[in-house]
Amino acid sequence: MNSSRAGNGDPDGGVYIAVFYLAEAQDISVGKLGRFGFGQGVYFYAGSAQRNLSARLERHSRKSKATRWHIDYLSVRAEMLGAITVAAPRHRECELAKELAGMFELAA
Repeated sequence: MNSSRAGNGDPDGGVYIAVFYLAEAQDISVGKLGRFGFGQGVYFYAGSAQRNLSARLERHSRKSKATRWHIDYLSVRAEMLGAITVAAPRHRECELAKELAGMFELAA
């Protein structure tokens, strides 16, 4: 998994964009939300971890894990290509997600 970092602050905390590649279209059960069709392609996920950011990204890249967050249901089936991290407060996660939504077609 590749990662690049911008900003100052806690060297292991901030917001991030994780990039995943799903090799083939699949219907994926996403916990209590139900089943969703995911097309083949690249998916971006905006998240935050104010501590242990590197551990969070490593977890996202693992295939074997408990499904704790919604992204886990996709990440166990997709390849994590890398991540971009920014030393920023947690509230910037929503701003980052809105920016991504404005640039790309939303999947969920």
